[in-house]
Amino acid sequence: MTFCEISGTRQRTQIEQSVDDEGERKLEHREGDPPEPVVYWKHYPGFLPYSYPERTGDLASVVRWSDFYTPTQLRSAPLIAEYLGPQGCKHSIGMLLSSSPGRSRRINIFRDTGSDFSERDRLALQLLRPHLYEVYLDAQRRRLSVPRLSPREWEVLQLAHQGWSNADIAQKLFISIATVRKHLEHIFDRTGARTRTAAAALMIPHLPDLSHPH
Repeated sequence: MTFCEISGTRQRTQIEQSVDDEGERKLEHREGDPPEPVVYWKHYPGFLPYSYPERTGDLASVVRWSDFYTPTQLRSAPLIAEYLGPQGCKHSIGMLLSSSPGRSRRINIFRDTGSDFSERDRLALQLLRPHLYEVYLDAQRRRLSVPRLSPREWEVLQLAHQGWSNADIAQKLFISIATVRKHLEHIFDRTGARTRTAAAALMIPHLPDLSHPH
């Protein structure tokens, strides 16, 4: 299984971490390391499973290589024939954790033997996707020393960032204005910021998916 953050516009892998089927780390790649061979980026845009999100705008689906290619077609696909195939990759299923212009974060699971991934496997990953994204965000916040906020504090900060007044936030969240002020005080204390704008600039890039709490 591999987690990677890719900058397609720069044709660089920012981060890559892989583990084998026993859970042992096999590879770690960070920005600044030598890039993948030219052949990888040469064929990456034309490989249908990897270009699918950009082509369709679908950033949520879990896809298999076999959704796009027959076994014969897959073996002859340039990225497989010249790069992934020689490494032993036979089947794969994957999904985006998030995507922004020119950059994507992806989890791929590979099999070098045995049968293809099933619809049950796809469903399991679909159910796990929001929770895996939360794990990723939490790891990023820890790595970057981002202060930890409660779910309610995140809600208050997000609404404040959108320009809502304390009174509007209180009405929307069914809490008192005094409670809104208290949440903002906690946010300022934990972030060291003195204004909503400064707190939002620090925290909003790390906003968790509040529809899928831990």
